[in-house]
Amino acid sequence: MDKANFYCYAGGKESESICNDITGEVGGVDWQLGYIDHEEFHKKIYSADLVIIVANLNDSSEVNRVDYMVNLTVRLNVPTLVFALYPISLTIRVGEKGSWLEQLENIRNTAVLTVLDDDIEGSNMNKFASLTQHYISEGLSYLSTRLMIAIRAIIDPVIRQELIGVDFADYRLAFANKGFYQIKEYSYEFLIQAEVNNYNWLQVKVIFATIYLNSKDAIDIYSSASRAISNMLNGSDALLLVCPVIEEYVECAPTIVIFYN
Repeated sequence: MDKANFYCYAGGKESESICNDITGEVGGVDWQLGYIDHEEFHKKIYSADLVIIVANLNDSSEVNRVDYMVNLTVRLNVPTLVFALYPISLTIRVGEKGSWLEQLENIRNTAVLTVLDDDIEGSNMNKFASLTQHYISEGLSYLSTRLMIAIRAIIDPVIRQELIGVDFADYRLAFANKGFYQIKEYSYEFLIQAEVNNYNWLQVKVIFATIYLNSKDAIDIYSSASRAISNMLNGSDALLLVCPVIEEYVECAPTIVIFYN
């Protein structure tokens, strides 16, 4: 694909601020931040390959906004990723009569939904991965870094075709499986540990694995890392997309970003 149309929208002021922190680090995305005009939104996404929405889904006004957007994207058959900034509370607020929960369920059923700040153990683990280390050292918050890496893991294989070409049609097929996704960033050492304890991986339906490599010995390292991921899925019929990306901030061992349902 020579040119892909990726749009990212923020559901509220905090998500807009977090997105503003990373716009310079994520290429290939048309950031539509600030007030969302319904007519303009419809025009933009009519030709979109992917719509990304960042929101606090514990805020009823943002849930309303996101619900409107995903209802429109599903009618236009546009793949949609929704990144929730925080773990989602399931407490019905006074006066909302359950509509908030109904909207959340609709978002989960019509889009690919993942929570950014949902894995304390994973957060501690990820600090050993070189991409996280780099961006934290540059002054980005962990939440901003997690969002940036989550978006890049999907966008980079399409727009940065160093070792192999990837067509977004493959991702469109994978995103047909809606629901709740998770994202983890591994160093190679932690990936091997995950391979040993692979029972949970046998439950997954879709896996995107983006392997960030230094250009030195990239083919051999990519082969080793992709083989480890395949071993984790031995016996599984999950849809697997594994893509290499050359990354200047990866000094030696690869960083592996896995996005899965």
